[in-house]
Amino acid sequence: MLYLYIKPLSSAMIVAGLIITMTAVEQADAKTTINVGEVTGSADSTHSPLHKKLKKLDNKYTNKQVFRETQSAVVLGNKNKKMISPNAGAAELLATAPGVHIMSENPQNGSGRYNISINGMGVGWWSGNTYRNQISVLFDGIPMNNQITNDGQWNSNQIPILAMIHGVNVIYGPGNPKDRWYDSLGGTINFVPLQPTAKANAKANLSVGSYGSKTASFSLNTGHWYGWSTVLAGGYTSANSFYQSPSNWPQHSWSVYMKTAHPFSNGMFTFGFYYEKSDATHSLTIPVTPIAGYSVNGYGKPGQLLSQQTSGFYYVPSSDLWYKNNIVDSYILYSQQIFDLGGGWTLKNTPWYRHAYRLHQAYFNYGASSYNPEAAEHYAPTNNSFGDRLGANLHSHYNDIDLGGWLSYQQYNTNEELWNPLLGTSQSNPYVYNNVELNTLFSNLYVQDSIKLMNNHLRITPGVALAGFYTSMSDLVNPGTKAIYLTATPGAKTNFTRFEPSLGVNYKFLKNFSFYANYGKTYQNETDLAYGAYLQKIAINPADIPITTAVDYEAGLRYHNKTTNIGINYYHDYLTNLLNGVSGSITQFNASGYNLGNAIYQGVNVYAKWRPMWQLYVYGSANIQHSYYTEDYNNSGVSFNGRRLSGIPHYSFNLSVSYKFRTRYGILEPVLTDQYSGGQSLYNNVTGGPTNQTINAYNIVNLSVSYKTFVFNHIIPGAKETDFNVGVYNLLNRKYESDIYLSTGGYNPHEQPSLFAYAGAPLQVFGGVAVKF
Repeated sequence: MLYLYIKPLSSAMIVAGLIITMTAVEQADAKTTINVGEVTGSADSTHSPLHKKLKKLDNKYTNKQVFRETQSAVVLGNKNKKMISPNAGAAELLATAPGVHIMSENPQNGSGRYNISINGMGVGWWSGNTYRNQISVLFDGIPMNNQITNDGQWNSNQIPILAMIHGVNVIYGPGNPKDRWYDSLGGTINFVPLQPTAKANAKANLSVGSYGSKTASFSLNTGHWYGWSTVLAGGYTSANSFYQSPSNWPQHSWSVYMKTAHPFSNGMFTFGFYYEKSDATHSLTIPVTPIAGYSVNGYGKPGQLLSQQTSGFYYVPSSDLWYKNNIVDSYILYSQQIFDLGGGWTLKNTPWYRHAYRLHQAYFNYGASSYNPEAAEHYAPTNNSFGDRLGANLHSHYNDIDLGGWLSYQQYNTNEELWNPLLGTSQSNPYVYNNVELNTLFSNLYVQDSIKLMNNHLRITPGVALAGFYTSMSDLVNPGTKAIYLTATPGAKTNFTRFEPSLGVNYKFLKNFSFYANYGKTYQNETDLAYGAYLQKIAINPADIPITTAVDYEAGLRYHNKTTNIGINYYHDYLTNLLNGVSGSITQFNASGYNLGNAIYQGVNVYAKWRPMWQLYVYGSANIQHSYYTEDYNNSGVSFNGRRLSGIPHYSFNLSVSYKFRTRYGILEPVLTDQYSGGQSLYNNVTGGPTNQTINAYNIVNLSVSYKTFVFNHIIPGAKETDFNVGVYNLLNRKYESDIYLSTGGYNPHEQPSLFAYAGAPLQVFGGVAVKF
């Protein structure tokens, strides 16, 4: 019955917070008369009071902040954007950070759906699904994750336009309590968008490239105007696939973002909105080597054999034979209220609401036959979530104290129909259907104290959080249909409460060197699969549903000065009760059950940023890791103990070098980037676990050149700078697999497991122009 009170309680809390905030804003404005002309005039100075207030909205880390952190963190910015194509999305940018690896079933631009892992722990969708729900993803500090789903927890195409992103903060491991969310076992990613500024500005971007790729975006900042400062940004991107196919496999995305801020005498009020929609088609994986029965015309049909070796590395069958359309549609409404309470105390309140919708429309006609009743799919889950985060901070000479908490409620409805027209079933009269509602209320109360000793050379940060996880699942069975109902269990409820202790240390032992270490124990609610969602063959006892536990150790060294930033970090994480979905047969669309495993993630990350002179910039990152199961079994009792987790490179690195040349009319800057991904352990879709095979090492080289000039300022009204760029990505035209695994393909029950893969993108060329106003 608890979930019946969740909606009114959370709604009342958020509304009350907004009313109190608006009242406080009105009272503050009534006491303070603002001369708009004077404030606007002072906005030209970066030292103006208005600029300093608005600067507090920019949560992007600086290199100096990272240097003093007790938790493992890196920051990605404009230099990292220059390493990737102008049409790339969130996943490609994250791949420039140490220990981050991406895989995709549609690797083209920001519309493609990627799996992202940080030190082996992941978010997104991929066949090796043991570790795909362990990272919290934020937009301007607001959680974007679905709280409970086993698939589609967060899709990388929710951020398809990088031009509106100012920077990205990446925290490795659970981090400190004040930065943690409900899925932060493996890390927290905060995409920091453009922020309101004291001075008006604008920018327009356009780029085009191979395979019909094009992206257009803009940003507009009003500056201080009648007491408010507002930023508006948006963009559109589209492309056809690089696959060689009778079909084009189109994809497109667009997003828009707005944030407005109203500073007042002792604080600030903001309101933000973000909307995105991504629509992408993707194709069937194809065999790496030829397999009897697989032809370009369908399974068991005459024609050329289908494989990378026979039909072509980039060839895929027509969409008439195999087709899947993924649509991701979501928006976020949020507000921030910041108050300076005096005496070093600051209060910040952040209510938000998020709506998300997904659609998977798929036709698996390549091998549809009488023994496969699930040859077509319509899957359209929706979720609505809202919550509030309230925190107070005391900044003093000897202590920085943070205390507060958050509530996040979500209602998730998932419906699915599966059918096969050859058997006389359809979407309106399916063979199998599913309709489940899950209500979740996650909460967290935390306190941490950063104690500053030895003239602030030594920082000790103890912390503790009280985490709560309430989940209720209900089956919405339709008694009027003869179709098989997918979920066997009638429903389940759990309620977990756990203490999460942590301790961090940062010691600046020389002027430019610091040592840091931290420890944290955190918990995570299991996903909907643990509650019986989509399980045809198993009923769930709520008393058997566990909670995932993570124990994280981090230690590292950092070097920081005006020209150089270097970090090296060792991590060791032990996770227990990792959920792993398993399938009962090769023709079964959904999992028939799940198992729980334990794993160790350990390795070393290194990054370096070096600017010895104005012209030269060098960036490098590297990772070496050994992540393996200490205990894991499939539903047949086969053990994977001691095996490396699959889909995780054993080692990887990024290296980027840029150099600026002054010319008569501007600045020319070439950028050369090398990205290497080492061997991975192969995943076996049939046994439901990793193998001892190592595959898929690849090296990608990118070369781009930009030219920044002021020569067009007198031609384009209001222009202050024009940037031209051209780039060649995968310069050496390397052939590599973006995703590869062992599978039977699902078209013959007696088929032996073989390698199936999605090809990575070949050589592509992009060119573009950006104008700043």
